[in-house]
Formats: sequence, structure tokens, C-alpha cells
Amino acid sequence: MEKYLPLLMGLPLFREIPGEELPNLFAEWNQIIRTYSADNFLLTPGEITSHFGILLEGQLNIMKEDYTGNAVLLTRLDPGDLFAEAFAFAHLPVSVLVEAAQNAAVLWLDASLLSAVRPNTNVYQLQIQTRLLQIFARKNVFLTGRIDHLSRRTLRDKLLSYLYEQAQLSDSAYFTIPLNRQELADYLAADRSALSAVLGKLKKEGLIDYHKNQFTLKNQDSSQS
Repeated sequence: MEKYLPLLMGLPLFREIPGEELPNLFAEWNQIIRTYSADNFLLTPGEITSHFGILLEGQLNIMKEDYTGNAVLLTRLDPGDLFAEAFAFAHLPVSVLVEAAQNAAVLWLDASLLSAVRPNTNVYQLQIQTRLLQIFARKNVFLTGRIDHLSRRTLRDKLLSYLYEQAQLSDSAYFTIPLNRQELADYLAADRSALSAVLGKLKKEGLIDYHKNQFTLKNQDSSQS
């Protein structure tokens, strides 16, 4: 646990919590640290979990299977990211696949113990509960954004909507997206070859330029259409 304290202390969830208090809090919440090899599944659809995770090392893919069994990438997690908290707190079956994109270490915390409010509840726990609500709200905003991309009628419009969002987040027309081609295709629920064709056409039209996952929007007004 000690090796991960600097990471955990830097997370918004534990901001202003003294480092020496964290191990005690984690012990109260039935902490479990587990390691996973690349391509292993941490959670699968239909599973019930009472714990939510904080990624300590590596990367995780959050995916959704369609009716044909194909996995569509929803998001990729990096160290410090939370996952499965909605399922753990709501006591609902998991509806996504959580896969280790590379060797990973995860801190699992018992949601029922963290959310409990007792007469002697630690003041730090109350602060963390408030921050969890903020995290839920931010994730809801993220999901709303993805719905906005996917609601566009054509792949071209979906792609431009996503790229414009990334430019806004970077506050620059030149930016780097966090997804490779296959991941971007999965995120937009598209075929990779179709995505590549649209990218090539947009580049030929002079609307964008790109090299691997580095992009430049040359006409931001057009990208909003």
C-alpha cells in the first residue's frame, strides 16, 4: 500500500486527507489490492460487485458487448481512475466488461462500508462521500457527451463532433487524442476501415490534419456541424 500512497493522495477523491489517515480508512472499507495480467477480465456483465476499484498501475478497458458479441470500447482507464462505483453503490448487476489492457494493479474498496453513516463516522469519510457525488456528476457529463457524438447521423459527423470536443478540452486546434485507430472506431461504434476512409476524406478536404493520434482542426466552424 505504501508505494501507492503518493498516487492516492493526489486524487481528487482523497484531496486534503492526511496521508497517514488513508491506510486506516482503507482498512475500515475492507481494502483489497489485486494484480491482473494483460487481457484478463476484472468484471463481466451480470456480475454483482460490492466493491469499486481504483486503478493503481497499468491500463483498463471498459467495454460493452453488442448483440453479436462484439466488444465496443467505452473508455480506457489510467492510474488514479475509478470504476464500477455506480454498480457497487446501486447494487445492480455489472453491464460492462472490464479488461486489463496491460498488467494492472487495482485497489478495491467496499462501497457499503464507505457509504455507511454512523454516529462515529470519520469526518474524512464524509468528505470523501461528497467527492464521490461530484465524481458521479462528472461521469454523467462525460456519458452525455458520448451520447451526443453517437447521436449524429453519419460517421463523419460523429468523428468531427468528437474531434471538436477534444480540441475544446485542449483549448487548442492542435491536440492529441487518447485513443488509437481501433479504439476510436470502437468508441464511435464504427468499422475501422470506414473510420480510416472518413479520416482520409476530411484530410483531403483540408478540414483536418493528423499523424497517428495527433490532430489539427483547420476549420473549427466546420467541425461543429
